[in-house]
Amino acid sequence: AAQRPTMRFVAVKSEDKQSSAMIFKARDLLVRQRTQTINALRGHLAEFDIVAPKGTTHLDRLISHVEAADTSLPKPVCVVCLMLVELVRTLMDQIRVLDVEIRARSRTDAVAKRLMTIPGIGPVIARASEALARIMHQG
Repeated sequence: AAQRPTMRFVAVKSEDKQSSAMIFKARDLLVRQRTQTINALRGHLAEFDIVAPKGTTHLDRLISHVEAADTSLPKPVCVVCLMLVELVRTLMDQIRVLDVEIRARSRTDAVAKRLMTIPGIGPVIARASEALARIMHQG
């Protein structure tokens, strides 16, 4: 006789945990979109010999070329790049909103508070660990 697969049951998450998980998943999506947009901007500008090292810390260097009144970039390139710059700024604003929510939630969550006592664990990692980790069962 064929052996039936074992059924495994998953613990039901609370609304708070589901909400927290959704916040982190949305934040992750926004961060990925920001990275993709910055990379697109970097790639487009590199075609016109405007380069900057990778990372958001060097983004201002690229933006200054696009927004400069005396830029050597063709008008259509400026229009497209300004759209990308605006998108990056919007994504950064949205990420900040979610970061504020995460920090607020971590101040009221007992598990997150305990996790933040570990050196190097801040509100985002503590809340993410609490919200996204599988429930551990003792047994």
